[in-house]
Amino acid sequence: MSTTNPPSLGTCPFCHTEITTTDVILEYETETGPAVYAECPECRDVVNPQ
Repeated sequence: MSTTNPPSLGTCPFCHTEITTTDVILEYETETGPAVYAECPECRDVVNPQ
């Protein structure tokens, strides 16, 4: 079993819970770089981590 933590993408803009790569729902490229939407593990909202 691995004890490493997945990389953080930021926090939920609503409840400030840490969002990690395991929470990602959608990842895509934009003109300004990558964009990610993830499900917050605490409040279960779909968010753009900040």
